[in-house]
Amino acid sequence: MANVTTSTVEQEIKNGRSVAEIARKYRLTRQAIYWHVDKINKKEKFKNKAKPKRNYNLLIDWKVYNEGLVKRGEFLLDIEGFEHWREELKRSNQGKQGRPYQYPDSFILFFLRLKSVFKTDYRTLEGISRKMIAFIPQARKAPDYTTFCIRLSELESRMEVYQKTGSQDIAGDSSGLKTSNRGEYRLSKYRGQRRKFVKLHLAVNIKTKQVVWYKVTKEQRSDTQQLPSMIRHSSHYGKIDKGYFDAGYDSKNNYQALKEKGIVPVIRPKHTTNLEHAREMIRELEKNGKDDVRLHVLEEFLLDEE
Repeated sequence: MANVTTSTVEQEIKNGRSVAEIARKYRLTRQAIYWHVDKINKKEKFKNKAKPKRNYNLLIDWKVYNEGLVKRGEFLLDIEGFEHWREELKRSNQGKQGRPYQYPDSFILFFLRLKSVFKTDYRTLEGISRKMIAFIPQARKAPDYTTFCIRLSELESRMEVYQKTGSQDIAGDSSGLKTSNRGEYRLSKYRGQRRKFVKLHLAVNIKTKQVVWYKVTKEQRSDTQQLPSMIRHSSHYGKIDKGYFDAGYDSKNNYQALKEKGIVPVIRPKHTTNLEHAREMIRELEKNGKDDVRLHVLEEFLLDEE
């Protein structure tokens, strides 16, 4: 019995020999030859799938990209806000009942960034603050981990937009986030109770690619309920001309809210209503002197689908 390699079988096939002929020549079974043929076919398959390499030097401005990475460190260790310690602390304690705050929100927010990036616990934050106090003369002593836990839960941060525009088009969406990976194997193996997750709602200025609104809610809160808050907060950074949303925001109340704000709604309908039914509903409303923005958008969507 001859010792045949894949390259030998490949060369024999190129010479025009069939599998049966190769098997007789080397005194092997056809199954053994087909094993080599499968290897040859897989090699050709991956060879054909290979994509040409893209020249990323033409797509990426490396100077801007590198500067963005450097800015992350500046943002993480930004202590310039501590210069207005007393003024900010005075505003925070204005009208507050009970014991006044000893640390302004900017100080607490600084440690919140450290906790989020490095996944540290509250006791580690207390240790970091003890060393930081040496560079902050306004603080008399470092806050303990209980203070961090309470203040971080009460802190309400506002999105900073670095480029405000006169008008903007926004796009809104949400995504579910797991709060823990604990018990994932047991859940998939024994079909236990599904773990709950939180939802991150976002609104983005599609021109500047900047986030203008965000909110974290429980999974029970639907996307439809978040649109009024999204529009209200996003309007602080410029007048909204158009709003792009998926089917999760499709409701009559949302269409009405966008119409009152003068925003052109671009919402993908979620209902499988046919075109004739939509036009019939529009004619009935027009007879009664009423109008429904959602039905007109649905009509345009169904026309495009056809």
